[in-house]
Amino acid sequence: MNKCTFYALIVPLMGVFVSTFIQSSFSQEGVAQNLASNIFKNKTLIVPNNVKNFVILIPNEAHESPLLPKDQRLINQPYVPQKLVTHPDTKIFWFVGDVGHTRKVTLNGENSKEIISSVLKFNTGSEPLSLNQNGNYTYFERNANKEDPNFVMNGSIIVRGTDNQSNFGNSDNRLKFTYDTMSTLMVPTRDIEKHVKTLDENNVSILDQYSFKDLRQTGGGGANQTLLVLGSNNSVDMLISVLKKITSSLPYS
Repeated sequence: MNKCTFYALIVPLMGVFVSTFIQSSFSQEGVAQNLASNIFKNKTLIVPNNVKNFVILIPNEAHESPLLPKDQRLINQPYVPQKLVTHPDTKIFWFVGDVGHTRKVTLNGENSKEIISSVLKFNTGSEPLSLNQNGNYTYFERNANKEDPNFVMNGSIIVRGTDNQSNFGNSDNRLKFTYDTMSTLMVPTRDIEKHVKTLDENNVSILDQYSFKDLRQTGGGGANQTLLVLGSNNSVDMLISVLKKITSSLPYS
């Protein structure tokens, strides 16, 4: 067999091997890669059983009603994620990224009995909330928008036993057992490299990201915002301090 024939045979085979290897590698990460898009499209996240803390983002313009003539929101939900499925004893926090606004979080149990009512300033995090009993909890803020008095910011937390399935799946133990704390964050896509650097310098990992057109730019503008899903083994206070640092530097701040 001459060299030309050899290369004619081996090069296509190498291409098949490389393509198969890449597809296999990405498929192993595929579950993690769906986290952010699932939050954006389904407004839901199921928290892995090992996670001890979760920080819910109140995004910029969260108080804007989708029923107004011109949409002022950036993302399609007032809380990110709007629906959280978790296990007992996970501590829940809220972080206010709604620039220049004070937000109020009122949480009720299944019997509509009020459990907490907290007023939170921009760029601050709430005190931890532990929901020790299984059940469906709702939280909300009324009168958040003067132009649409009927608009209510609303979210929900479903607490289940620790035998529930997580978004990571049973096979992804690397992610399931690595991070104590998870959070979400929304940043302009054009500045993503700068924010990734800040997160990396503070030992906060990006588990997944999803870029989308913000709702103000539905007629164009490309991927204006990026939703980040974060994991950290820092204390929650330290993670929130990193969120504060990034939020205070955003162009709409």
